[in-house]
Amino acid sequence: MMKSHLFISFGLLIAAIFFMRGLEALAEPGLGLREVYILGGFLVAGLLIHAGWKERKAR
Repeated sequence: MMKSHLFISFGLLIAAIFFMRGLEALAEPGLGLREVYILGGFLVAGLLIHAGWKERKAR
């Protein structure tokens, strides 16, 4: 049970961090590697949250 909470918590923390980085990136013009990095962070956060949710539903 604790594993699912940890996955969801870390996923939300990573999402919050990359949300703040995304807001900083919006202030700058153009698209580049920074935006790809931020999207990758959201992908990792989403996967962690999804894995935690699946683990929680399984129990």
